[in-house]
Amino acid sequence: MNIYFFWVLIAFLFLSQLLLLLVLSFRKLLINKKEQTISQQYDKLTESFSSYMLDSTDDHFLEELYNISHQTIVLERLLNHYVAVTKGSANSSQVTQLSETYLTERYTKQLKRRNWAIRMNTLYFIEDFHMKSLTPFLKEKLHKSFRLDQETQQLIRTLTSLNEPMTLSVMARYVDAPVRLYIDVFKRLQLDIQLEELDAALKNEHNNKVLKYAAVSYIGMTGLMGFLPRIEEELLSDDEELRIQALKSIQHLQYISSPSLLTPFFHSTSWQERMFAARIAGKLQLSRYQEVLSELLGDSVWWVRYSSAEALTQFADGDILLSHLSANHPDRYARDMATQWEASLLGSEK
Repeated sequence: MNIYFFWVLIAFLFLSQLLLLLVLSFRKLLINKKEQTISQQYDKLTESFSSYMLDSTDDHFLEELYNISHQTIVLERLLNHYVAVTKGSANSSQVTQLSETYLTERYTKQLKRRNWAIRMNTLYFIEDFHMKSLTPFLKEKLHKSFRLDQETQQLIRTLTSLNEPMTLSVMARYVDAPVRLYIDVFKRLQLDIQLEELDAALKNEHNNKVLKYAAVSYIGMTGLMGFLPRIEEELLSDDEELRIQALKSIQHLQYISSPSLLTPFFHSTSWQERMFAARIAGKLQLSRYQEVLSELLGDSVWWVRYSSAEALTQFADGDILLSHLSANHPDRYARDMATQWEASLLGSEK
């Protein structure tokens, strides 16, 4: 009885495994067949799609699209390839029109799916295709979110790309909102709205320090020289992090109206401030600070020594200075750093 039951169990398990294998094989076959059909339809529509994007009055593509079985998937792939390889495609009216006409319903459903990857990919597509028709749905979804996870962050980026500055005020709800996310938001706003929001952030109207840090950083990254006086004002701030961001911004802008503004930072208790002051002095070739840069070669922090030596290399007589310091500086770490940079200068000349 026991042996009989044992063999029956083995047979049952074997048949179950065999059946499962057959089901999976059949499913794989169907998936491959579907993918092959999609690829064939994609290849078939590529030429007419290209013609349509050049001349929207050529409706041959729309006729072909209407008659294929995998309409939305093929169109999504065509649009995705187009925005990936075509410069200025973000402003293409054809991309927006096609996606809103044929993909709005599909994407609305996908954003309600439980599958996280599908929802994330959908948000990327909506941003790339600039689908403003989904703005109300996305705003509602954002207001219902209570965690700043990856999906919420991408939701914020996507909405901002649709020119919705309200995302900045929504982000204020999250104390853990990173500077990088605020910068991503500024980057996606249209220029006129972007300038307004940067101005408001510098005034700190929303009492949001992280937002202000991001604004100062973004101004430097993008070279918005019109904000330079405002950035220089922040050098006098009581907030150390804000002063550091202002120094970084000035380094990127490669200009300072009054070099004397840098003087206090060479002797700051913050090594980051000393480091950025050294970098700026070198970048702007402020020869008045050559002596203090020589002193900072002996700083207790490696990054300050490194930045000071690098700054000296940017002066016309930098090689002479480094040669002198490598032999005569009272600090042995300073002599080592000067020697390394002197060697790098000699190597670059060969």
